[in-house]
Amino acid sequence: MDFSVELLRNLPWHAAHWHELQALRARHAHAILLHGPAGVGKKGLALDLAAAVLCEAPVEEGRACGRCAGCILTARRNHPDLRIVVPDRLAWLRPEDIDVDREEELPTRGTEEASGRPSGEISIDDVRALVALLDLTTHRGGYRVVVLTPAEAMTAEAANALLKMLEEPPPRTLFILTSDQLDEVLPTVISRCMLVRVGLPPQAVALPWLRAHGVEDAAQALAEVGGAPLLALPRTHLPAQVRRLLRAALASGARLDAVTVGAQLPRTVVVAEVICLFLRWAWDLLALRFGGSVRYHLNERDALVRLARQWSTASLLEWIDLLLRARASAEHSLNARLTVEALLLEYVRRLRADNLGVAT
Repeated sequence: MDFSVELLRNLPWHAAHWHELQALRARHAHAILLHGPAGVGKKGLALDLAAAVLCEAPVEEGRACGRCAGCILTARRNHPDLRIVVPDRLAWLRPEDIDVDREEELPTRGTEEASGRPSGEISIDDVRALVALLDLTTHRGGYRVVVLTPAEAMTAEAANALLKMLEEPPPRTLFILTSDQLDEVLPTVISRCMLVRVGLPPQAVALPWLRAHGVEDAAQALAEVGGAPLLALPRTHLPAQVRRLLRAALASGARLDAVTVGAQLPRTVVVAEVICLFLRWAWDLLALRFGGSVRYHLNERDALVRLARQWSTASLLEWIDLLLRARASAEHSLNARLTVEALLLEYVRRLRADNLGVAT
Protein backbone atom coordinates (compact mmCIF):
# COMPACT_ATOMS: atom_id res chain seq x y z
CA MET A 1 0.00 0.00 0.00
CA ASP A 2 1.26 3.46 -0.83
CA PHE A 3 1.19 5.90 2.05
CA SER A 4 2.53 9.30 2.73
CA VAL A 5 3.75 9.54 6.29
CA GLU A 6 1.39 12.46 6.84
CA LEU A 7 -1.61 10.31 5.92
CA LEU A 8 -0.87 8.21 9.00
CA ARG A 9 -0.67 11.16 11.36
CA ASN A 10 -3.30 12.59 13.74
CA LEU A 11 -6.00 10.08 12.83
CA PRO A 12 -9.35 11.05 14.35
CA TRP A 13 -9.98 7.74 16.11
CA HIS A 14 -6.74 8.03 18.10
CA ALA A 15 -8.06 10.71 20.48
CA ALA A 16 -8.82 8.32 23.34
CA HIS A 17 -5.50 6.55 22.90
CA TRP A 18 -3.70 9.88 23.01
CA HIS A 19 -4.98 10.58 26.50
CA GLU A 20 -3.78 7.15 27.60
CA LEU A 21 -0.35 7.82 26.14
CA GLN A 22 -0.10 11.15 27.93
CA ALA A 23 -0.86 9.41 31.21
CA LEU A 24 1.97 6.96 30.53
CA ARG A 25 4.33 9.82 29.73
CA ALA A 26 3.42 11.45 33.03
CA ARG A 27 4.46 8.21 34.73
CA HIS A 28 7.79 8.36 32.88
CA ALA A 29 7.22 5.09 31.02
CA HIS A 30 10.39 4.13 29.17
CA ALA A 31 8.80 1.65 26.74
CA ILE A 32 5.32 1.64 25.19
CA LEU A 33 3.97 -1.09 22.93
CA LEU A 34 1.02 -0.16 20.72
CA HIS A 35 -0.80 -3.31 19.61
CA GLY A 36 -3.96 -4.18 17.74
CA PRO A 37 -5.18 -5.19 14.29
CA ALA A 38 -3.38 -4.07 11.16
CA GLY A 39 -4.73 -0.99 9.43
CA VAL A 40 -5.71 1.14 12.43
CA GLY A 41 -2.72 3.48 12.29
CA LYS A 42 -0.46 2.28 15.07
CA LYS A 43 2.64 3.42 13.16
CA GLY A 44 1.16 6.87 12.72
CA LEU A 45 0.28 7.06 16.42
CA ALA A 46 3.85 6.07 17.27
CA LEU A 47 5.15 8.88 15.03
CA ASP A 48 2.72 11.35 16.61
CA LEU A 49 3.96 10.39 20.06
CA ALA A 50 7.60 10.62 18.97
CA ALA A 51 7.01 14.11 17.56
CA ALA A 52 5.30 15.20 20.78
CA VAL A 53 8.15 13.90 22.95
CA LEU A 54 10.74 15.70 20.82
CA CYS A 55 8.75 18.95 20.65
CA GLU A 56 10.32 21.77 22.63
CA ALA A 57 7.10 23.75 23.11
CA PRO A 58 4.20 21.26 23.30
CA VAL A 59 0.68 22.62 22.98
CA GLU A 60 -2.71 21.46 24.24
CA GLU A 61 -2.92 17.79 25.27
CA GLY A 62 0.84 17.49 24.97
CA ARG A 63 0.83 17.50 21.19
CA ALA A 64 3.72 18.71 19.06
CA CYS A 65 3.54 22.42 18.25
CA GLY A 66 4.88 22.00 14.72
CA ARG A 67 6.88 25.22 14.93
CA CYS A 68 9.80 24.76 17.33
CA ALA A 69 13.29 23.64 16.30
CA GLY A 70 12.56 20.08 17.44
CA CYS A 71 9.38 19.88 15.36
CA ILE A 72 11.08 21.36 12.31
CA LEU A 73 13.87 18.78 12.55
CA THR A 74 11.32 15.99 12.97
CA ALA A 75 9.26 17.23 10.01
CA ARG A 76 12.39 17.31 7.87
CA ARG A 77 13.10 13.74 8.96
CA ASN A 78 16.53 14.52 10.38
CA HIS A 79 16.07 14.93 14.13
CA PRO A 80 19.30 13.61 15.70
CA ASP A 81 17.47 12.15 18.71
CA LEU A 82 15.00 10.05 16.70
CA ARG A 83 15.63 6.57 15.34
CA ILE A 84 13.09 4.51 13.42
CA VAL A 85 13.88 0.81 13.18
CA VAL A 86 11.87 -1.08 10.54
CA PRO A 87 12.35 -3.94 8.08
CA ASP A 88 13.57 -2.97 4.61
CA ARG A 89 10.04 -3.40 3.23
CA LEU A 90 8.98 -0.44 5.42
CA ALA A 91 11.97 1.71 4.55
CA TRP A 92 9.64 4.59 3.63
CA LEU A 93 9.11 5.12 7.39
CA ARG A 94 12.79 5.72 8.10
CA PRO A 95 13.74 9.40 8.42
CA GLU A 96 16.74 8.99 6.16
CA ASP A 97 14.61 7.31 3.47
CA ILE A 98 11.86 9.91 3.26
CA ASP A 99 11.48 12.83 0.92
CA VAL A 100 8.64 14.81 2.45
CA ASP A 101 7.56 16.11 -0.96
CA ARG A 102 6.76 12.60 -2.19
CA GLU A 103 3.75 10.52 -1.25
CA GLU A 104 4.53 7.20 -2.88
CA GLU A 105 6.40 4.36 -1.25
CA LEU A 106 10.11 4.86 -1.79
CA PRO A 107 12.54 2.22 -3.00
CA THR A 108 13.97 0.19 -0.18
CA ARG A 109 17.63 0.12 0.59
CA GLY A 110 19.95 -2.28 2.33
CA THR A 111 20.12 -6.03 1.98
CA GLU A 112 17.40 -7.98 0.24
CA GLU A 113 16.32 -11.56 0.49
CA ALA A 114 17.56 -14.07 -2.06
CA SER A 115 14.21 -13.71 -3.84
CA GLY A 116 14.96 -10.06 -4.51
CA ARG A 117 12.17 -8.90 -2.21
CA PRO A 118 12.97 -6.41 0.55
CA SER A 119 13.60 -8.11 3.88
CA GLY A 120 10.67 -8.44 6.24
CA GLU A 121 12.86 -8.90 9.32
CA ILE A 122 14.47 -6.60 11.83
CA SER A 123 17.95 -8.03 12.35
CA ILE A 124 20.28 -7.96 15.31
CA ASP A 125 22.46 -5.49 13.38
CA ASP A 126 19.47 -3.14 13.11
CA VAL A 127 19.05 -3.21 16.88
CA ARG A 128 22.76 -3.06 17.64
CA ALA A 129 22.97 0.13 15.59
CA LEU A 130 20.99 1.80 18.37
CA VAL A 131 23.91 1.43 20.78
CA ALA A 132 25.77 4.37 19.25
CA LEU A 133 22.70 6.57 19.75
CA LEU A 134 21.98 5.44 23.29
CA ASP A 135 25.57 5.84 24.46
CA LEU A 136 25.54 9.56 23.66
CA THR A 137 23.87 12.43 25.42
CA THR A 138 20.91 13.87 23.56
CA HIS A 139 21.69 16.51 20.96
CA ARG A 140 18.87 18.85 21.92
CA GLY A 141 19.03 18.32 25.69
CA GLY A 142 15.66 16.59 25.84
CA TYR A 143 14.50 13.04 25.21
CA ARG A 144 15.64 10.59 22.58
CA VAL A 145 13.04 8.37 20.96
CA VAL A 146 13.31 4.96 19.30
CA VAL A 147 10.36 3.80 17.19
CA LEU A 148 10.52 0.09 16.32
CA THR A 149 7.84 -1.45 14.14
CA PRO A 150 6.58 -4.11 13.83
CA ALA A 151 7.96 -5.77 16.95
CA GLU A 152 7.08 -9.25 15.67
CA ALA A 153 9.49 -8.71 12.76
CA MET A 154 12.50 -8.90 15.07
CA THR A 155 14.59 -12.03 14.83
CA ALA A 156 15.15 -13.88 18.10
CA GLU A 157 18.64 -12.39 18.34
CA ALA A 158 17.34 -8.87 17.69
CA ALA A 159 14.60 -9.28 20.30
CA ASN A 160 17.11 -10.41 22.91
CA ALA A 161 19.41 -7.50 22.08
CA LEU A 162 16.51 -5.06 22.48
CA LEU A 163 15.51 -6.76 25.73
CA LYS A 164 18.84 -5.85 27.27
CA MET A 165 18.22 -2.19 26.44
CA LEU A 166 14.69 -2.34 27.88
CA GLU A 167 15.94 -3.96 31.09
CA GLU A 168 18.50 -1.19 31.64
CA PRO A 169 17.04 1.77 29.73
CA PRO A 170 19.24 4.82 29.26
CA PRO A 171 17.95 7.97 30.96
CA ARG A 172 15.54 10.23 29.08
CA THR A 173 14.90 7.60 26.42
CA LEU A 174 11.53 6.38 25.19
CA PHE A 175 11.07 3.20 23.17
CA ILE A 176 7.84 3.05 21.15
CA LEU A 177 7.04 -0.35 19.63
CA THR A 178 4.05 -1.42 17.56
CA SER A 179 2.68 -4.87 16.81
CA ASP A 180 -0.10 -6.34 14.68
CA GLN A 181 0.49 -9.80 16.21
CA LEU A 182 1.27 -9.49 19.89
CA ASP A 183 1.45 -13.24 20.42
CA GLU A 184 4.48 -13.34 18.12
CA VAL A 185 6.48 -10.86 20.19
CA LEU A 186 8.98 -12.20 22.72
CA PRO A 187 7.07 -12.37 26.05
CA THR A 188 9.98 -10.87 27.97
CA VAL A 189 9.96 -7.86 25.63
CA ILE A 190 6.22 -7.45 26.22
CA SER A 191 6.72 -7.62 29.99
CA ARG A 192 9.13 -4.64 29.85
CA CYS A 193 6.63 -2.43 28.00
CA MET A 194 3.46 -0.58 28.90
CA LEU A 195 0.76 -1.97 26.60
CA VAL A 196 -1.75 0.20 24.76
CA ARG A 197 -4.33 -1.57 22.62
CA VAL A 198 -5.39 0.32 19.50
CA GLY A 199 -8.60 -1.29 18.31
CA LEU A 200 -10.92 -0.84 15.34
CA PRO A 201 -12.53 2.61 15.27
CA PRO A 202 -16.30 3.15 15.28
CA GLN A 203 -17.82 3.34 11.80
CA ALA A 204 -19.16 6.79 12.66
CA VAL A 205 -15.54 7.99 12.79
CA ALA A 206 -13.97 5.80 10.12
CA LEU A 207 -16.48 6.30 7.30
CA PRO A 208 -16.30 10.12 7.10
CA TRP A 209 -12.50 9.88 7.14
CA LEU A 210 -12.51 7.38 4.26
CA ARG A 211 -14.91 9.48 2.23
CA ALA A 212 -12.73 12.53 2.80
CA HIS A 213 -9.83 10.53 1.33
CA GLY A 214 -11.70 9.66 -1.85
CA VAL A 215 -12.93 6.15 -1.04
CA GLU A 216 -16.08 5.37 -3.00
CA ASP A 217 -18.67 3.24 -1.22
CA ALA A 218 -16.76 3.59 2.04
CA ALA A 219 -19.12 1.29 3.95
CA GLN A 220 -18.47 -1.58 1.53
CA ALA A 221 -14.73 -0.91 1.47
CA LEU A 222 -14.55 -0.85 5.26
CA ALA A 223 -16.60 -4.03 5.60
CA GLU A 224 -14.38 -5.87 3.13
CA VAL A 225 -11.31 -5.29 5.29
CA GLY A 226 -12.93 -6.07 8.60
CA GLY A 227 -13.23 -2.50 9.85
CA ALA A 228 -9.60 -1.34 9.55
CA PRO A 229 -9.72 2.05 7.77
CA LEU A 230 -6.16 2.15 6.40
CA LEU A 231 -6.71 -1.20 4.71
CA ALA A 232 -9.78 0.24 2.99
CA LEU A 233 -7.76 2.89 1.19
CA PRO A 234 -6.93 2.27 -2.49
CA ARG A 235 -4.18 -0.34 -2.61
CA THR A 236 -1.49 -0.86 -5.19
CA HIS A 237 -1.14 -4.57 -4.38
CA LEU A 238 -4.72 -5.47 -5.23
CA PRO A 239 -6.35 -2.71 -7.28
CA ALA A 240 -10.07 -2.08 -7.12
CA GLN A 241 -10.66 -3.54 -10.60
CA VAL A 242 -8.96 -6.79 -9.56
CA ARG A 243 -11.06 -7.02 -6.42
CA ARG A 244 -14.21 -6.44 -8.50
CA LEU A 245 -13.12 -9.13 -10.98
CA LEU A 246 -12.52 -11.68 -8.23
CA ARG A 247 -15.74 -10.90 -6.33
CA ALA A 248 -17.74 -11.23 -9.54
CA ALA A 249 -16.00 -14.52 -10.30
CA LEU A 250 -16.83 -15.94 -6.87
CA ALA A 251 -20.40 -14.67 -7.10
CA SER A 252 -20.90 -16.54 -10.39
CA GLY A 253 -20.64 -19.78 -8.45
CA ALA A 254 -20.63 -23.00 -10.50
CA ARG A 255 -20.53 -20.98 -13.74
CA LEU A 256 -17.10 -19.59 -12.83
CA ASP A 257 -14.47 -20.00 -15.57
CA ALA A 258 -11.27 -20.04 -13.51
CA VAL A 259 -8.95 -20.10 -16.54
CA THR A 260 -10.53 -17.00 -18.08
CA VAL A 261 -10.40 -15.13 -14.77
CA GLY A 262 -6.79 -16.13 -14.25
CA ALA A 263 -5.85 -14.79 -17.66
CA GLN A 264 -7.31 -11.38 -16.76
CA LEU A 265 -5.20 -11.00 -13.63
CA PRO A 266 -2.02 -8.93 -13.76
CA ARG A 267 1.15 -10.99 -13.63
CA THR A 268 2.20 -9.10 -10.51
CA VAL A 269 -0.98 -9.84 -8.54
CA VAL A 270 -0.14 -10.41 -4.86
CA VAL A 271 -1.30 -13.90 -3.95
CA ALA A 272 -1.56 -13.18 -0.23
CA GLU A 273 -3.99 -10.31 -0.92
CA VAL A 274 -6.12 -12.54 -3.16
CA ILE A 275 -6.23 -15.29 -0.55
CA CYS A 276 -7.30 -12.74 2.04
CA LEU A 277 -10.24 -11.76 -0.18
CA PHE A 278 -11.13 -15.43 -0.73
CA LEU A 279 -11.03 -16.13 3.01
CA ARG A 280 -13.38 -13.26 3.75
CA TRP A 281 -15.75 -14.56 1.09
CA ALA A 282 -15.61 -18.00 2.68
CA TRP A 283 -16.25 -16.60 6.17
CA ASP A 284 -19.35 -14.81 4.85
CA LEU A 285 -20.61 -18.05 3.31
CA LEU A 286 -19.94 -19.94 6.52
CA ALA A 287 -21.68 -17.31 8.62
CA LEU A 288 -24.76 -17.46 6.41
CA ARG A 289 -24.89 -21.26 6.63
CA PHE A 290 -25.08 -20.96 10.41
CA GLY A 291 -27.74 -18.27 10.45
CA GLY A 292 -25.41 -15.30 10.65
CA SER A 293 -25.09 -12.27 8.43
CA VAL A 294 -22.74 -10.94 5.77
CA ARG A 295 -19.84 -9.07 7.33
CA TYR A 296 -17.37 -8.36 4.53
CA HIS A 297 -19.12 -8.29 1.15
CA LEU A 298 -22.23 -6.21 1.69
CA ASN A 299 -22.80 -5.47 -2.00
CA GLU A 300 -22.75 -9.18 -2.87
CA ARG A 301 -25.19 -10.25 -0.16
CA ASP A 302 -27.79 -11.70 -2.57
CA ALA A 303 -25.17 -13.84 -4.33
CA LEU A 304 -23.74 -14.99 -1.02
CA VAL A 305 -27.16 -15.99 0.31
CA ARG A 306 -27.80 -18.00 -2.85
CA LEU A 307 -24.38 -19.66 -2.78
CA ALA A 308 -24.53 -20.47 0.93
CA ARG A 309 -27.45 -22.79 0.20
CA GLN A 310 -25.42 -24.59 -2.47
CA TRP A 311 -22.34 -25.36 -0.38
CA SER A 312 -22.07 -28.13 2.18
CA THR A 313 -20.39 -27.10 5.40
CA ALA A 314 -17.77 -29.83 4.94
CA SER A 315 -16.78 -28.63 1.47
CA LEU A 316 -16.65 -25.03 2.59
CA LEU A 317 -14.38 -25.91 5.51
CA GLU A 318 -12.15 -27.89 3.14
CA TRP A 319 -11.79 -24.86 0.87
CA ILE A 320 -10.99 -22.65 3.85
CA ASP A 321 -8.33 -25.13 4.95
CA LEU A 322 -6.87 -25.10 1.43
CA LEU A 323 -6.74 -21.30 1.50
CA LEU A 324 -5.02 -21.24 4.88
CA ARG A 325 -2.38 -23.69 3.66
CA ALA A 326 -1.91 -21.66 0.47
CA ARG A 327 -1.49 -18.48 2.50
CA ALA A 328 1.39 -20.04 4.44
CA SER A 329 3.39 -20.36 1.21
CA ALA A 330 1.97 -17.37 -0.68
CA GLU A 331 5.22 -15.40 -0.64
CA HIS A 332 7.01 -18.25 -2.39
CA SER A 333 4.55 -18.62 -5.25
CA LEU A 334 6.42 -18.92 -8.55
CA ASN A 335 3.43 -18.05 -10.73
CA ALA A 336 0.84 -15.87 -9.04
CA ARG A 337 -1.83 -16.21 -11.72
CA LEU A 338 -1.59 -20.01 -11.79
CA THR A 339 -1.85 -20.12 -8.01
CA VAL A 340 -5.01 -18.01 -8.00
CA GLU A 341 -6.42 -20.02 -10.90
CA ALA A 342 -5.85 -23.27 -8.98
CA LEU A 343 -7.68 -21.92 -5.93
CA LEU A 344 -10.62 -20.85 -8.10
CA LEU A 345 -10.71 -24.27 -9.77
CA GLU A 346 -10.95 -25.89 -6.33
CA TYR A 347 -13.77 -23.48 -5.44
CA VAL A 348 -15.74 -24.51 -8.53
CA ARG A 349 -14.95 -28.23 -8.14
CA ARG A 350 -16.24 -28.39 -4.60
CA LEU A 351 -19.31 -26.29 -5.36
CA ARG A 352 -20.26 -28.39 -8.40
CA ALA A 353 -19.70 -31.61 -6.46
CA ASP A 354 -22.04 -30.42 -3.72
CA ASN A 355 -24.71 -29.53 -6.27
CA LEU A 356 -24.40 -32.97 -7.84
CA GLY A 357 -24.56 -34.64 -4.46
CA VAL A 358 -21.05 -36.02 -4.84
CA ALA A 359 -18.94 -36.33 -1.68
CA THR A 360 -15.78 -34.24 -1.70
